[in-house]
Amino acid sequence: MEGHTLPVERIQSGLRSPLVVTHNDREVLLWSWPSVVLTSKMRHDDRLKVIWAGHVWQRDELVVSFISGSILIWPSHKRNTQVHIEAPKGLDFDFKAFALSRGGEWLVGGGKSHLLVTYSLVSRSVTQVVQLPTSCSDIFQPVFLPPVHPNYSQVLALLNSTGMLNIIDFATATKLKTIRSQRFNIDCVNVSDDGNFLAVTFVNSTTKIYPVRAFFPEDPKNILISQIEKEEIAFRIVEKREKVEREEEIRRRERREKSQELQELLDKNKWYKILQEFKAYPEKYRTLIWLSVLEVPRNYSVFSSLLDKGTHTAFEGLQEVLELPDGALFRALQGTLSCLTHWAPFLASVDYLPEFVFPFIKMFHSNPLLCFEVTLTIIMNWCCLWFEFWPEPGITVLNVIEQIISVADPSLLTHLIKLKVTAEDYAWSLLTSAFSKVLSSSDWLVLWDHILSNHPSFLPCVAAAFTIKSRQTILTCSDSSEIKMYYYQESWITVRSVLDKAYVLHSRLSEMHLPKNIFEAFTPMPRDGLPLFNIGPRDTRDEEIENMERNVCKLHLCTKSPGRSVARNSVPDTVHRKQQEEMVYFVGQNELQKQEDECLESILSLRKRHLASTLPENSNCNDSSA
Repeated sequence: MEGHTLPVERIQSGLRSPLVVTHNDREVLLWSWPSVVLTSKMRHDDRLKVIWAGHVWQRDELVVSFISGSILIWPSHKRNTQVHIEAPKGLDFDFKAFALSRGGEWLVGGGKSHLLVTYSLVSRSVTQVVQLPTSCSDIFQPVFLPPVHPNYSQVLALLNSTGMLNIIDFATATKLKTIRSQRFNIDCVNVSDDGNFLAVTFVNSTTKIYPVRAFFPEDPKNILISQIEKEEIAFRIVEKREKVEREEEIRRRERREKSQELQELLDKNKWYKILQEFKAYPEKYRTLIWLSVLEVPRNYSVFSSLLDKGTHTAFEGLQEVLELPDGALFRALQGTLSCLTHWAPFLASVDYLPEFVFPFIKMFHSNPLLCFEVTLTIIMNWCCLWFEFWPEPGITVLNVIEQIISVADPSLLTHLIKLKVTAEDYAWSLLTSAFSKVLSSSDWLVLWDHILSNHPSFLPCVAAAFTIKSRQTILTCSDSSEIKMYYYQESWITVRSVLDKAYVLHSRLSEMHLPKNIFEAFTPMPRDGLPLFNIGPRDTRDEEIENMERNVCKLHLCTKSPGRSVARNSVPDTVHRKQQEEMVYFVGQNELQKQEDECLESILSLRKRHLASTLPENSNCNDSSA
């Protein structure tokens, strides 16, 4: 099929329509069916994107819908004439999906909001704006269901971006039923040609068939025997026969028993021995092992309450930023970020959060529940020191990494200091990207096998080990920008060498005056709820008090000697007082200049001494507060 200048985004065809409509953002083409001959070509020069286009065979009209909510109609006998329907004023959301009624009279459109706009294609106007329940926002695909029930003449199936299907009585804007899977999101829905069945396709490429009548509450007085027989046959098609169900239940029970036996045979300690022996977990069982190591509770009821809140406002425009080609992967990422932000609103301000969680979403994207619980567990245990001084980077963990390098390879740290490169420049990008920028996909999985199986204090050792193993490349760099560039691209360093060095550094933490209790022990998620997010920024009042005390001490040191002279020679004369103040300032300035010169002469030793003296103090504070 030739004719489009841009890739085709969607193909629309009707049961009785003699035409097939293909369109992209800028073009709409009509093809005769089944000869597949191009009959009309309509290009749209406006900047508005085409969201939907279809043929109304009842009146032989072409209908095109745009992202702004405006509608253009071309009658068949007047292709040069356009009928324009404007969207209601005051609607500032982008339309994402439209649906045409089976009779061709109505067109509905929606988007990120929980509002649904109804257009009358007969009267050429907007008839109403319906406010849906809050759980029905962010519409991904609307579908008109046939009027199979006398009390429900206008029923819509609304699929939202979180993979949840809601059956809505359009006349009263009430929800009749919700279809949702614990394991897999719904990808698309379609109605059969006869209107009796609804096909629901999931992201794992499985499809379930539901009788449309099953979505409506029945009045016992109106049920006929023949109708009952038809519905029984339909439900057997959906659920299969009872014998097959019993066999499936037996197989599920056997799988649960085998899974339980496997968990009993392979506990954490045994898995860790396997990891030390073979240097990586078996690829076939890696997902199961990670879930067991992290002890995720699989609490769907708690996750469902967060999922019902919809997409968080902080991530509504995520698609324009990331532009992921895989729609299912994007919806899993957006849904996980929204749930994390609903749980901890502070995370909405963490700009590197999508980059950090994305590699884990790729691994578990087929199961939204596991995406959420795995990322939450990792944030609570391995990122607990990252937000103390927000919006500054995690100073504590960066100091730990720098202290490790200063002890293990002081010449390398000296070179970094000469180039004015700090731990924020080389270590922070490793942490916030979860090492995904510098490692291939296979090496990344092996690295996190070891990180998740060790104490959280192992993570800064890995970051320090990567820098130490990169010393030959770093020493050839003559500018800080070159070093930063190195940490933003895939490295030639093997993950095995990094891990070997990390284990050596981790075993020497106590020799470096870096006790492991700076990092708390691993704590899994609670079984019946969510943990409290209490790892946000420190109280600014505490920081102000500390800074005030520090400034008072400095002022006391600088003014101690001149202060006595002022006490002995105190006179009320204003000129004399001004001379005293200038003397105090001069003495203090000389003292500060002297201290600065000393720091510049021995900056490496001072930094090591500072780190060695502050970190044990911080750990003691943590011990006392615990």
